[in-house]
Amino acid sequence: MLNGAQMAKAVRGRPRKKMARKAPLPVKRKVAPALSTSSDKFRTLVSSLTTAELDELIRVASGRKNEELASAKASFLDEVRAKAASLGMSLAELVSLGAGKLAPAPKGGKTQLAAKYRNPKTGETWSGRGRPARWLVELEAQGRKREELAI
Repeated sequence: MLNGAQMAKAVRGRPRKKMARKAPLPVKRKVAPALSTSSDKFRTLVSSLTTAELDELIRVASGRKNEELASAKASFLDEVRAKAASLGMSLAELVSLGAGKLAPAPKGGKTQLAAKYRNPKTGETWSGRGRPARWLVELEAQGRKREELAI
């Protein structure tokens, strides 16, 4: 004779699975990150310095940076002189080659537009763009036309 649990198995058509015990996962311990980049090394070194030591470090580092820039500029200038000499040119000729070109207009800044209208009494001008000048609106209210005020 079948008991209740055995009947449930038979009714469902498959035997129950036994739960297997899983081994506990190993505990991951936090390890201090290895200093892999030079910037990390510098940060740890600098974090232990006093204010006076930091000021001295900045002074020495900026002096070293200026020396490196001066050296790089000098070597570049020597390289350009040598290249120009191989082509039979002087540095003055190289500099004057770009003198005929205009510099591009600055982006985003206000540009001065040419005036289209002039106030005959005061000499004030208006470019014709944007809101009309107050003097122009007043003269138009008196019956003057813009064409009369055109430059």
